[in-house]
Amino acid sequence: MSATHKLLRFGVFELNLDTEELRKSGTVIKLAPQPFRLLTLLANRAGQIVTREEIKEQLWGADTYVDFEQGMNHCVKQIRTVLGDNTENPLYVETLPRRGYRFLAPVVSKNVLAPAPQIIKSQSGVQSGVLPSLPAEELRIGGSAVEAPSRKDVVVGESEALAVRGKPVQGSHAHIGEEATSATAAAEALAPEIARLRESHSRTRLPLVWIVLLLAVLIAGIVYWHLHRP
Repeated sequence: MSATHKLLRFGVFELNLDTEELRKSGTVIKLAPQPFRLLTLLANRAGQIVTREEIKEQLWGADTYVDFEQGMNHCVKQIRTVLGDNTENPLYVETLPRRGYRFLAPVVSKNVLAPAPQIIKSQSGVQSGVLPSLPAEELRIGGSAVEAPSRKDVVVGESEALAVRGKPVQGSHAHIGEEATSATAAAEALAPEIARLRESHSRTRLPLVWIVLLLAVLIAGIVYWHLHRP
């Protein structure tokens, strides 16, 4: 791409001959390549008659055997559509029957500097290519948006890493101390209740043991009597 772009301006329209774009009040308007080349040819010779033979030679070539008349009429129709022009009262493209066409609007030709590409460097200092600038909160990988980690997430990750290494982490001592104190107080408060439950369970279990033993003795006596009765 050249360092400058050549523009043809007429009314609210602008032709960029380097990027092959047609703009209306700064907005890009879709126009096929062949109609764009025909519009460029006519605008470059504004006020002059461009014959049908010239159009055929420059856009289709002298050895073209396609339906040239139909193709050229279709291109002119597309041009008039995007420009909002009409054949009865033309503002831009005038038809000269059996001769050719003439561009009516005054055209200003101007060269402007091409926009500089935006280069993004990686952390290693190597250029990563021409990319649009991205917001700091968002990275795009493979076309998918990925949120950058917040400062809070980074701090938590650092704290966990230091804790694994056995290093103290500033800002976490008070929180850990409060949790340990709360756990100790809860254990002390529950200790009497736990002891009472254990004692009650022991007292209940002792009579049950005696009952089981008595039943075992009774059953053994009955079995013995049946085996040794006369």
